[in-house]
Amino acid sequence: MVLIDKFTRKLYNLIMKIKSVKLVSFRNYDYQIVDFPMQITLVSGTNGQGKTNLVESVVVAATTKSPRTSNMSELVKDGSAETLVEILLDRKFGQMNLSFTINAKGEKKFFINSNPVSKMSDVFGNLVVVYFSPDDLKIVSASPDKRRDFMDTDISELSGSYYNLIQRYNKVLLQRNKLLKTERDRALLLAQIGVWDEQLAQIASLIIKTRKSFIEKLKVPAKEALKYISSSKDDLEIEYVGVKGTSAEEIKEELLKSLKFNLERDIELGYTSVGPHRDDIYFELNGKDARNFASQGQQRSIVLALKFAELEIFEKELGEEPILVLDDVFSELDTTRQRRLYEKMSKYQTIITGTQFKFKPVSNYETIRVKEGVVKRKRVL
Repeated sequence: MVLIDKFTRKLYNLIMKIKSVKLVSFRNYDYQIVDFPMQITLVSGTNGQGKTNLVESVVVAATTKSPRTSNMSELVKDGSAETLVEILLDRKFGQMNLSFTINAKGEKKFFINSNPVSKMSDVFGNLVVVYFSPDDLKIVSASPDKRRDFMDTDISELSGSYYNLIQRYNKVLLQRNKLLKTERDRALLLAQIGVWDEQLAQIASLIIKTRKSFIEKLKVPAKEALKYISSSKDDLEIEYVGVKGTSAEEIKEELLKSLKFNLERDIELGYTSVGPHRDDIYFELNGKDARNFASQGQQRSIVLALKFAELEIFEKELGEEPILVLDDVFSELDTTRQRRLYEKMSKYQTIITGTQFKFKPVSNYETIRVKEGVVKRKRVL
């Protein structure tokens, strides 16, 4: 199996580019090979034709999950037993083939250069994507789980080991919640809860420390990006909201105290009320809570700034330029923001979907059209 570690990426200063995507029984696609010869690809078509399905396949290959559904069987075309997606990547050291299959039960398998991947964490970092969809505009305004998913997806792309931490944490959390909900003998519960608390706090401390580090890296580029996007003096502050502490040891100690303090409440609720699964991100715009005081346009600008910051962090951390995927977001942005976005994307391979494009790149782009799961090339400039 060919896996590319962080050191190798920095050593060779790798250039990442999708050459082609093959779709077999994926959503509304029967069989289609889509080439990406240009720096920017505009994917046009009316709603429901398969534009989002195309870019969804790229995101699944990069992150192992769909940005649209948790039921992976939905990705299999109706009447088919299995879907197959193959992505051919052009890298400085050579070509890489990433592929995955999903059966009608939603069971997925991933492959790197035709070799099966035994651990999902090994998938991360081989194809690095910054994905922006209309649903991401909820990062500021929606519930905390949307912001936690934003952090966890991004950090997992940077580190497959972080993905493993999340999986381990969720398993321990499930066991602790099961004990809280089902054990009616108080003495037995108190005798067992400490074991789960210790395991939970140990894993959680590493998750929280990593999240806090990610947010710290995000602050400055996001602040600068917001000023660039909006051409205003809007000031953005971002803070991680959760268990206090800087080092993993401090965080673990604080969480153990919180678990003990909230135990009676947790017993009453039947679930764990503190930990990284309850943490949040606080966005402050011009000294006020952005969730309550920022206009819809300002919230859009904040999210776009976050995406610009992601590009910068990914490139710096991985030593390569990530691929930018913009799914039907231009309709949500005004003329100024569209122009700013085009300026920013010029150095990245970018795939953009939309029903129409009022503004287009100056050069090095191609327009393709999707109709009923069939891709047709319109022109290359």
